[in-house]
Amino acid sequence: MTTRRASLLLPILFGTVLALSVSQPAAPAWAGRASSPAASVAPDAAAVQATAAVDAVAVADAADVSTEASRADSDAVSAAGVRVDAPVPTATPRRGTVAADSAPKPTATPAPTATPAPTATPAPPATPAPTQSEPAPTQSEPAPSPAPSPSPQTWTLDIYDARAPRYQNPDNTACTAAAAQSMLNTIAYTGSASGFVWQPTTSYTVQGEILAYERANMTMLTTSAGSDPHGWRNALNYYGWGSISAGAYRDSAYSSFDAAAKAAVRAVARYHKPVGILARAGTHAQFITGYQVTGADPATGSSDFSIIGVYLTDPYQAVAHRDFWLTYTDWRSGGSWVRFSPYTESDSPYTDPIDGHVGTDEWYGHWVLIVPVR
Repeated sequence: MTTRRASLLLPILFGTVLALSVSQPAAPAWAGRASSPAASVAPDAAAVQATAAVDAVAVADAADVSTEASRADSDAVSAAGVRVDAPVPTATPRRGTVAADSAPKPTATPAPTATPAPTATPAPPATPAPTQSEPAPTQSEPAPSPAPSPSPQTWTLDIYDARAPRYQNPDNTACTAAAAQSMLNTIAYTGSASGFVWQPTTSYTVQGEILAYERANMTMLTTSAGSDPHGWRNALNYYGWGSISAGAYRDSAYSSFDAAAKAAVRAVARYHKPVGILARAGTHAQFITGYQVTGADPATGSSDFSIIGVYLTDPYQAVAHRDFWLTYTDWRSGGSWVRFSPYTESDSPYTDPIDGHVGTDEWYGHWVLIVPVR
C-alpha cells in the first residue's frame, strides 16, 4: 500500500513544484504594500492543484484501509464457515477529486479460440405413414356418382327394293320358287354380287321354271308338294351364278333361335344379300332383307349385338308382308305367320350330292336358314 501511494504522489508533487517555480515571478518591491483584492481572494491555480493532489492521496489511503479491512473481515467470516455473498461497498470519492483506482488497467488479450468444425445438418425426418388411427370416411359422405356409360351404338340396314318381290300366287306350292326369284331380283338391284348372271324379272313363267328345277334337285319325296331347303339352295346358285355348285348360298341349321337369328343378321350385314327363312316349322319360305341391332356392328362378323327387329318379306299374298318390320320378340314367339320356329318336316330322306347330308337328319328340330356365304 505504501509503495502505491508513493508512486501516485510523487509525480503530482513534482508537477506542482515545477508549476510554482515557473509561473511565479519574483515579487517587485512594492508588491507587499499594495496588492489587488482579486489576487488576494482568488486562490492561486497551482495551490488548488496541490490541494487536489493531497486530497487524492487521502482518498486513496482511505480506500486502501477500507479494502484491507474488508479483506480481513472476509477472511474472518470464511474461517468461521459463513458465506458472505454481498459485495463490500467502497468509498465514494468526493466531487472534484480523482480516485486512485480509477485509472484503467490494461487487460490481457484473450487467446484465440479454435473455430468449431461445422456440424452436419440433420436430414429432415421421414414423414410417417398414416396409421390405422386415421378415421375412415363415414357412410354419410356421398359416394362419387359413376360416369354414365355411353349408349350402345345402333346399326340399321335394309336392302329391300320394291321392284324385286313377287307373290307366289296363284301357285300355293311355289313359296320356295317365288322366294328364290324375289331374292335374286334384290341382289340384282343392289349390285352386290360378282359373277352374277341373273336378270331381274317377276314373270310367273320364270317362277314355274325355278320350281321345276328345285324339285329335280331336292332330297325330298316327290309325293310331297313344293321343295325342301336343298332344292331352294340349288336354284339360287344355279340361276344366280350359273352352277348348282357355285357355293354362293348354302343351307344351315342352328340349335337355337338366337343363334339362327344372329347368323341371319350377320349374313345380310356382311354380304348385302337376302337370307331365306324356313318358317311355319319348315312348311313355308320367307326371307329377310334388313335389320336393326344395338352393340357391335354385325358386318364385322361379331355376335356381340342385340337384335331389335328385322325386315321380313313373305311371298304369300294373303299375308301381304313386304319389307315388314318384325320385332325380335314377335319373330321368336309371335303368331304362326311371323314366328321363326324349328323345322319339323321329315320327308327328305335322301342324301344331298352337294353337302353329303340327309335333309331330315340335318334339319329336324333345328332353325334352318338359306344364307349367302360370299
